[in-house]
Amino acid sequence: MSAVDVVAISAETNYSTFGDLRLGRSSQQVVGRLLRFWDARNIKKDCEFMGIVLLLLDEKSSVIHGFIPAAHAEKFRNVLREGVIFCLGGFEVQRCTNLYKITDHPFVIRFLPSTTIVEKAHVEATIEREKFIHLINVLTLSR
Repeated sequence: MSAVDVVAISAETNYSTFGDLRLGRSSQQVVGRLLRFWDARNIKKDCEFMGIVLLLLDEKSSVIHGFIPAAHAEKFRNVLREGVIFCLGGFEVQRCTNLYKITDHPFVIRFLPSTTIVEKAHVEATIEREKFIHLINVLTLSR
């Protein structure tokens, strides 16, 4: 059984869960724990760096895929730490294509130059530290 952090988000923070997200550029904020992140590379183009892939978990145990394009990676890379709870704002919500789908969630959170990411030390919601997920379409070298 995994450990649970109970931390508090201040009452004035208004945020959505991953299930409430709507397509398009978003003025919504989400709060989630960063489970994992890794560099995405294009194996067909000499392992060219494409960006950073994120897995985020919210208070309802929903996992969503996040993506930071290569052009914005350095802006965010130094902030990312696995296991930390973040509040995200100013991102874009897109449909996740089947080719790159790594969770059951139909959407992906795509970081923009205007995206904000703030570590939250105090969150009222309970967010698990881990979740076993089945990766849907993990790309292999055979593709």
